Amino acid sequence: MKKLFLIPIMALLVVFGMSFTINGSKIEEQPDEAVASDYILFNGSWRAIDEQDCPGTGNTCKVKFTQNGTEYAVYDEMDDTLPKDSASEEAVLIDP
Repeated sequence: MKKLFLIPIMALLVVFGMSFTINGSKIEEQPDEAVASDYILFNGSWRAIDEQDCPGTGNTCKVKFTQNGTEYAVYDEMDDTLPKDSASEEAVLIDP
């Protein structure tokens, strides 16, 4: 009978300990892989693609998924007013 008072105390300790595990970590986890940093406007919605190397200026950087497929302008951000510059007029063939 003397040990029965320990049950509510133990329950309180468990609840107190669990309160530290519910909120989770404040540190954001970083992805292991490289994050896509270029975008295309594909059928009315933005689609992330790997960073494209488009050196030079004068033309719009373009990509396509198949040899004779549709060409898509490449953007650094999800903003269709500023396409990425390129020296080439040719679209780069990429793997989706």
